[in-house]
Amino acid sequence: MSGSGKEMRSLWEALGEIPDRRGAKGRQYALRPVLVLTLAAMLAGANDLRAIFRWGRRLPKEALYLLGIKRAPCHAMYHYFFKALDVAAAERVLGAWALGGAAPGHVAIDGKRLRGSAAGGHDGSAGVHLLAAFATRLGAVIGQLRVAPEANEITTALALLKSLPLEGAIITGDAAFCQRAICRAIRDGGGDYLFTVKANQPRLMADLAVAFGDPFPPGADQGAGRRGGGAGLSHAAARP
Repeated sequence: MSGSGKEMRSLWEALGEIPDRRGAKGRQYALRPVLVLTLAAMLAGANDLRAIFRWGRRLPKEALYLLGIKRAPCHAMYHYFFKALDVAAAERVLGAWALGGAAPGHVAIDGKRLRGSAAGGHDGSAGVHLLAAFATRLGAVIGQLRVAPEANEITTALALLKSLPLEGAIITGDAAFCQRAICRAIRDGGGDYLFTVKANQPRLMADLAVAFGDPFPPGADQGAGRRGGGAGLSHAAARP
C-alpha cells in the first residue's frame, strides 16, 4: 500500500506505461519482458549488455515463458532496444512507481559522471553527466536527467525539480544548488530546502552569520560592563 491509501501498482504494470518507439520490424520482443529480464540480470550482478545477454541465455525455458519470451534475445537486440528506448519516459515512470503516491520526504539532489560512459575518451567526450534526485526514505532515485554538454547542473536541476512532487519535500544539496531560482522553484512547489553555503557567496554567508550566530559571544557581558550600555545593543540585535 502506498502512503496515499491506494493500492500500489506492480512493476510490471508500471513498465507498461513506457511508450515503445521502435518500428514494426524492431518489435520481435515486447518492451516489458525485455525490461524485466534486464532488471533481473542487473540485480543478479550483470553490469553491461554482454553480461545481461549471457544471464538471459542461461535462463531455463520455463522462466522465459513466464515473461512471454520463447527464446532469449541475442546481444545485438539489446543494443538496438536500448538505443530506441524513451529514456525520459522510463525515468519518469520508474520514479513515480518508486514513490507509489507517497510524499517524497527528504530528497537529495546530486550530479555524477556515469561510470564507464567515456571509455578512454576516444570520441573526445567527457562521458555522460547525470543529475539525480534520491529519496532517502525509499532508498531510491525518483528522478534523473542528463546534463547536456552545453548546460550545467543548475539549469538541469530546475528542470528536474519541475518533474517532482515537491509538496512536503525537503530538498538538500551542495553549494552549487544554493541559487535563488532553485530555492524559489522548491518553495513554489510546496517544499523546503537545505543547501550548503560557501565563501563564493560572501554576502549570504555574512547574513547567515548574523542571523544564526551567537548573539551573546563569550565575554560579552564583562565587556559590556566595562564599556557601559553595550548589553543593551546586544539585546536589540538579538530581537527578531
